[in-house]
Order: sequence, then C-alpha cells, then structure tokens
Amino acid sequence: MPIRNKLKSEPCAIVRKLVESGYEAYIVGGAVRDLLLGCEPKVYDIATSATPEEIRAVFGRRNSRIIGRRFRLTHVFFKKDIYEVSTFRRCPNAEERRGREDDQDGMIWRDNEFGTLEEDAARRDFTVNAMYYDLTGDRGVIDFSSGQKDLKRKVVRAVGDPVQRFTEDPVRMLRAVKLCGQFGFHLSREVKKALTTMRERITLASSSRLFEELLKILCSSKAEPILSQLQAYGLLEYIWPVMSQSWDESEGVLARQLLSIRDREVAAGNLSNSRGLALATPSLPFLMSALNPQDMTAFWKRDANTDATATKAIRLIFDRYALPKFFATRIRNICYLVPRLLARPVSPRALNHIEYRHARALVAMLVEIFSWSDDILAALPEISVAVPPLPVQSGDVTGDSEAAVVPARTYKRRRRRPRPPRKPSVASPES
Repeated sequence: MPIRNKLKSEPCAIVRKLVESGYEAYIVGGAVRDLLLGCEPKVYDIATSATPEEIRAVFGRRNSRIIGRRFRLTHVFFKKDIYEVSTFRRCPNAEERRGREDDQDGMIWRDNEFGTLEEDAARRDFTVNAMYYDLTGDRGVIDFSSGQKDLKRKVVRAVGDPVQRFTEDPVRMLRAVKLCGQFGFHLSREVKKALTTMRERITLASSSRLFEELLKILCSSKAEPILSQLQAYGLLEYIWPVMSQSWDESEGVLARQLLSIRDREVAAGNLSNSRGLALATPSLPFLMSALNPQDMTAFWKRDANTDATATKAIRLIFDRYALPKFFATRIRNICYLVPRLLARPVSPRALNHIEYRHARALVAMLVEIFSWSDDILAALPEISVAVPPLPVQSGDVTGDSEAAVVPARTYKRRRRRPRPPRKPSVASPES
C-alpha cells in the first residue's frame, strides 16, 4: 500500500493548505520512518518554507500559536489534535554565531536561522529521521542522506559528524539508543564511538527535557527494551540513576518484569498509555521495599509513618528530577491501592477509587509474575473504559517524539446569580 494511503487526513490537510498558500510543505521525520517500517505513526511532524508568522497567518490566530525561544515553531490546532509545524532551518554562519552569547560548549540554545529544504535535511540528527514525504507533488520520499538504505539495514547513522550532532544537542544520544530499543536497530560504528566518549554530556541537557524524554519512554509500549539499551550503552546512570544502580537487584528486576508486561498489554490495546500507570509501574517495587524491607512481596500495613516513608521513597526514585506533585500523588495513590485490592474482603471504597483501574492492572501483573491464584483477580471486577486517544504533539525536530499532550480540561461557565436591585436611597427630610 502506498504511503499516501496510510497518512492521517489531518496532517495532510495542513500540508495542502500550506502548499495552496504558496509554500513548500512536507511530512517529515519519524512519521515517514514509521510508515516505511509499516508502523502507524504516533506523531506527525511537518516542515515548511513558511516562517512561524506566515504559518500563523495561513491558519489564523484561533487555530495556531507560535511557541518556543530556543526553537521557534508553530502549533496548529486541528480538530482535537495539535501538530507542530516547523520552518526549514540551516546552520548559522560564523557571523551569526558570534552574536549568540547563550550557546555553551557547542550546544545550540537558539536555532532560528531559516533555510531551504536541502539545508534543513543537512542539520537533522539521524538519516532514518531525515526523510521527507511530498504529499502534493510527485517526488514521493525525498531522501538526501540514504535514510531508506539505513532503514533496511536497521542502522542508526548520524547526518554528518556524530560528535558535532551530539555536541549541538546531547539529548540526541538518548534518541539514538531509543531507536535501538524501539525498532531493534543498531548504532553505526561512528555513532557508537561518539556516544561512548560523550555520554556524560547528557547531563548538560536540562532536567525538564530529560524527564520529558523519560516520560515518553515509560508511556510507550517499548519501555523495557529501551531502558535495557540505555543501560547497556551507559546512559541510564545519568538519566535515571536509581534504576541503573538497582538494575540487577530485586527492585530493578521486578520493575523490569512489570514494565515488560505493561509494554505487552499497551501494545495489545488492553491498557491505556496513562502517565500515572507508566510512572507507578516501575515505582511499585521500590515502594514495596521501602515500606516493608524485611519482605517486599508481603506488602505493607499502613501506619502513621507510611505517608512520610512513601513520599521520601518516591522522591528518591526520581531524585534526578523535580517530580511534579501531581505525578507523585498519582504514583502514591495507585501503589497504595494495590495491597488494599489484595486484602480480603476488598473494601467497597477501594473498588470505587478513582485509580482502581490502574491499581488492578498492577495486581494483574503481580499475579502473573509471582504465579498467584487467579481467584485474586476474580474478586476484582474488570473495568473496561474506552479511553479516547490523546492529541499528539511532536517533539524537537532533531528527533522523534512520542509524548501525548493532555488538553486543558474545559469547564462549563456557571451563570452568575443576578444581583438584587438596589433599594432607592431615601433622602433625609429637610430640616
């Protein structure tokens, strides 16, 4: 089946509207790669010759928004989804670099020099991510760097010098290894050599970007193989130190077993890619160990110190990052519910808990791992909730992104009660 027939209608409509407005526009990056691999893309990136201001003029202020300082691009809102539309970039010349005082050690903090299609392809990260698809013309897959050949060979090769690419953006090292875990690729000799000598530079990336990448990995259906590749290439100790240090210990082994089962169930469509469950799954073994060090599989009985111990344990699990309180609360609530669902009889409050569905999923994973009785799950009603797909948003154009963006919850505006009419003021009688 031709690629054209596999594309979603929404990004196609965006591309066509840009072309009809007189600009070049192409589907680019991970979407083209995934389609050539026979996978359904989760993210659609669009590259165009239009500047962010011109893109916004095409789609209007209500349907688009310019974002970013380091890398200015445009969010286009189409139905329930958000699509990132980026302008063709080029490498800055020496004079332009001279005025960029915020670049540090070769890292690019601002990348807003616009260029041509060819220049844009030359500054991308890996050949398998540097292919464009011409939707409206007859050029088909536009490939300047033999990306299709590397795709068939399952090799991750940098566009240009990998040392320069990793210097410009250290997160590219993580994305290179992520491709290995996600698709079974292997690193080219040059990429592997550069990564081995430069992996410590991953710490130069902001903790918020690294946490975002970690969250994308955990929310995917390939979390365990990706983490295994990160551990093998020595990156996990910088990205998630606690998991790396506990890799072969009881907590790490159980966490990987839980992630493997969750990956399988997410891929089969039996579980949603909930961020709460994605974070709680590898966290549960560490909480089990912290709350009952003598026998982690016996779980814990809640007492006056449980909340403080659990909060401290969750903070230590993600000590590399400032974990948002929202996520910490969800992790704790889901994990707290697990021993309550294992108790007999199960309390009605536990069955009606807002996180019941995710806690039951964790119980099902534990039943499979420890070969517990199926009667445990039989006592827990299965809730099948149709979860609508979250609107997707692309990541940095330097690589592929899988993060889903949760739309802001809309609340119905309540009508104010009309104010009672003012009583007419009574004039004082004249004296």
